[in-house]
Amino acid sequence: MNESTKIIENGFVFTGDKQHHAGRLTLLIQKGRIVDIGKPVQVLKALHPTAEVINAADKVLLPGFVDAHHAGESFILRYVTSGQPMSRWNKNSAVSLAIDYLRKEATYEEFLNLYRLSYCAALKSGITTVAEYGFDTPEHSFSAALEAMRQANVRGVIGLHNGDQIEAARMLHGTSSRFACAISDEENLTTYNFQSTIRTAHELQWPVMLHLGQTQHGFDVVKKNFNKSIAQLYADYHVFDFPVHLTHLACFDDGDVEIIAKSGTPLVLSPLSILRKGTDIPPFEELFRHNVTLALGSDWGTAHPLENIQSYTSLLKMLGLPVDKAYDLLALHTKNGARTLGLDTEIGTIEIGKKADIVFLDLSEFRMNTVLADENNERILDVVLQEATSHHVSEVMINGEFYVREGHLLTYSEDDLTHEGQAVLRKILQVIGQKKIFVPTSAPVLQLSTQRKDENEISANELPHEEGFKVVRKEPAPTDFERKVDTSMNTTSKLPNNVQKIFGDDEV
Repeated sequence: MNESTKIIENGFVFTGDKQHHAGRLTLLIQKGRIVDIGKPVQVLKALHPTAEVINAADKVLLPGFVDAHHAGESFILRYVTSGQPMSRWNKNSAVSLAIDYLRKEATYEEFLNLYRLSYCAALKSGITTVAEYGFDTPEHSFSAALEAMRQANVRGVIGLHNGDQIEAARMLHGTSSRFACAISDEENLTTYNFQSTIRTAHELQWPVMLHLGQTQHGFDVVKKNFNKSIAQLYADYHVFDFPVHLTHLACFDDGDVEIIAKSGTPLVLSPLSILRKGTDIPPFEELFRHNVTLALGSDWGTAHPLENIQSYTSLLKMLGLPVDKAYDLLALHTKNGARTLGLDTEIGTIEIGKKADIVFLDLSEFRMNTVLADENNERILDVVLQEATSHHVSEVMINGEFYVREGHLLTYSEDDLTHEGQAVLRKILQVIGQKKIFVPTSAPVLQLSTQRKDENEISANELPHEEGFKVVRKEPAPTDFERKVDTSMNTTSKLPNNVQKIFGDDEV
């Protein structure tokens, strides 16, 4: 357990709570949780003389971002699908070959490298919690995602797609990751596997990942096969009686929005991905009229929460709709995301008693720093959310510990991440028969660290624990569970022969 005490002073804090508390608030953190907000810093220093004091001058502090829908494999596949609308992916040989390789031939190490890339990139952009949709095959994709989350130190929920993955997750004990049961895609959805998924999720008390209705084609397939819309299907099977992750649903029949609104379930959308993939745009005006709660996820590509919020506002402007207030925009990637994952009592806001998940944005550069002179807190937040980018993220704290400081990852060598990512990309290019592929300079595999020395090798004695931000890596001893993941959940592990698959192709 984290026993350290920290005092954060001089930062401009947006708590994201119901009262929209904001300003230059001093934070006291103990045992990974926020225990005081706003008490005079001299009082806190007197009460806690041994606390680590962190000077957050010229920085804006926000609740840790929640990525309510993530697809780790897309971090590499985005290079292959770039410029291709999703409706044409199945007609593009390069896309098909790349996805088939991952499903049939990719090794555990390739999946581990791929997921670690994606989660570390998300962490560096301020994401503290990830809902990984998961990959349906091979079975070791699940264990790779689990291990990658541990190595990146992000909090996670992983979607499970078949009986093998579910059985593997059931055998785990002591992991901080959570699990959800993902239903089949529209083309493979049947009454049997739909009912089986819901039944299994209820028995295990896990949420159901409802990943349907991203396109009109998918919507039409379900309506043809079930003689009802997707929302009506959900209602008929009482899926909203239990926790669900409602993702992507963009196509509706008359009365469907009322069903979603009545359920009280947040709808997870991915604006940046919608624009990149060319998928259907949800009926925002109707969703707003029925007060449907929205949360945001990255879906396809990279997890850039600030840019995702900006894409959301761009969509609304394109549709001629009013843009949400700044505090509501912040909630899309924080409080609402935490509610979607059933974690809103623990994370999503900066409040006393909650876990200290905090993102620091460095606004010291004059083009952004000027806004901090404004006396209107909401206007400051509005400018930050509309103009700041992932490159402004300087520190990321999870459970009261820093995993990004001064813009550098403390969880894994950035040089190693770059080399591993390039190796996976070269393999994919070899598979699809392309020696070169256009990679925009604005979207590198991962930004290279400016430090040549591996941060993992830096001794704590080389860096003073003084106020301000210093790069300090703390390497905790592996837990029993972590040792178990390293040994028992590798490519050589086998599941019991009597495990019966209940999803996908194994229908009765």
